[in-house]
This record gives sequence, C-alpha cells and structure tokens, in this order.
Amino acid sequence: MMTPADRQPIVVADAGPLIRLAAAGLLDTLRGLNRRIVLVDRVVDEVCGDVSKPFASDVADWIVRMGDAIWPARTAIGIGVETLRAKHRTADEDLVLKQALRNAGELAVREFIDGWMPAHPGAAVVVYEDRKVASLFMEADYPVTLMTTRAFARVIAEWGINVDAVEALEAVAARYDLKPAIVAEVDPSIPTDLRQQPQSSQGDTR
Repeated sequence: MMTPADRQPIVVADAGPLIRLAAAGLLDTLRGLNRRIVLVDRVVDEVCGDVSKPFASDVADWIVRMGDAIWPARTAIGIGVETLRAKHRTADEDLVLKQALRNAGELAVREFIDGWMPAHPGAAVVVYEDRKVASLFMEADYPVTLMTTRAFARVIAEWGINVDAVEALEAVAARYDLKPAIVAEVDPSIPTDLRQQPQSSQGDTR
C-alpha cells in the first residue's frame, strides 16, 4: 500500500485520471506527493495528441510545468503506433493501426511495468479509470497496487496535500463518470485463478 514515506513513482494507466484531475483542478496537487508521475507515450498521446479534446492543452501545459517530476516513458507499443501513423499504409496496416489504438494506452502501461518488475508491495501504484486496466494486471507476476481516481483523491486529501481534493473531484462527477473508490493489491504469491477483481468496499459507491 502506498504510504507518505514512499518515493516510488505513480503510474497513470489511462487517459481517464488525467482528464478528471484536470477537470477538478487537481493536476498541480500531484506535485505535493513528492514523487515522479509516470506517463507512457500512448497515454500522453490519447490525452494531448488532439488539441481539440477537453483539457488536452491543460494537461500538456501541466506536463511542461512539472518538468523532471514527470517520467515520460517510451514503449514498443507507442513506437509501433508512431511508425504506422507516419508511413503510407496499406489497407491491412490501417486495420492493424485501428486495432492497436483500441487498448494501446493500457497495454503500454503494462509493458512499462513488466520491464520495471516492482519488487515489493507499494512499489508500483497504478491509477486508472478504465476497467480493462484491472483485468490486465490481475495476472501480473509482481506486486502492484491498483487505485481508481476517486481512491487517489482520497489519498491526496487524507495526507493533507489537498484537503478539498475529494470535494473537487466529486464536483465534476456529473460530467465525467467516476469509478467507485477502489484500492486493490495484486499479490503474486496468490495463484492467478484465485485472485479477485478489484471491488469497492461494501456500500461504498463513491
């Protein structure tokens, strides 16, 4: 479990958390965690690649302001997408690119953490909104903490980094669907077929 004393990076697993934190005005709050934020190439492109998308410019400006606090991770998946986009494609290659883009952000995050191979619980904290992220990591052979954006906002508030973080995030819930506050620990010592998908606490829908 993530603790205030930890210094391991936070991995943003998909576009959802960035967009919701931007909408809530909480992006700059992440500096208070005093740790690097990992953004893989595909997640950055999903959020900032089309400047007409909501908060694309806000997130791009925030990445610049954060400087070395952002870890811009390159992945084979990201390089493959860039290569296909840049070339004159056949019909088959167009189909490959379309299929690759479908889950590219989440898969690129999994690729990055597979290469990192966290050694102990809390080393890899993955913040997500897309339920596919949880499924991707259920068979991981290393410890990883999965945390929805709502749960992440609660951590920010509980640690005193921004005591209004939960309220700010809930204020945008009408515009952007939010997963319940879920924190799950993937324990590699438990056989994969006995692991449970992340679930919210009983009665906790927020």
